[in-house]
Amino acid sequence: VRGHEDPAGLAADLSAALAGASAAADDLGRVQLKVAVLYLQLCLFGPAERQAVRRRPTLLTDRHPLVDPLVYLPMFASLARDAEPGGAVEAWWGKQEPGRAEAVRDWLRAAGGTTDPWELGTRVLRWGTLPMPELLGRLTRSFGVSLPEGVVLLDLPVAQALRRTRERARGSELHETRAFLSATRQRYVEVLDRLAEDRPELSVQRVDCADRSVEEVSACVREALDTIARTRT
Repeated sequence: VRGHEDPAGLAADLSAALAGASAAADDLGRVQLKVAVLYLQLCLFGPAERQAVRRRPTLLTDRHPLVDPLVYLPMFASLARDAEPGGAVEAWWGKQEPGRAEAVRDWLRAAGGTTDPWELGTRVLRWGTLPMPELLGRLTRSFGVSLPEGVVLLDLPVAQALRRTRERARGSELHETRAFLSATRQRYVEVLDRLAEDRPELSVQRVDCADRSVEEVSACVREALDTIARTRT
């Protein structure tokens, strides 16, 4: 989702522009704009994944367009109260740097099939009302990817997550509240349990990150990846 943080990443300039558009949506607090940007970011995943697997046998990514939206879209759909944007769309464009806004506008047209981010966000939010199997099918068709071989859930208590977001240089995102993060944590468990039940070939590993250092979490992730690799053979 933040492909520009990879020095060898594909479409790094566009990814950085979309990160700015996402921050602008956070500032305005409008779910429709946040979801529109999330969709545009996830449209970059498939090409980046295909480029990466040509360079290395194992690909580790921080999010996946067929996993995380199963958690977030139904929750964002429950928060969408505003039927009309008012002046939000104009304000959103105004918060972005002109050159980057133009890149976002072009990608909105190419990947979203529209020039209206509010319309795109509203459309994608409706997907969040679908039953999970239908939502998974819609995401698969939209992003042209398949489920990964394994998922590693980094589980962190909400209080520690909130402390870390407050200390982060780029600030908090729209959904990073105590209530939303608590509900998100529970929904990740539910979604991954359902995926593991419906897709037994998908290996799901949980890492308890509470009070652990980066080095300790990294070691746990390596163990989880080894476990996933063993299930493939």
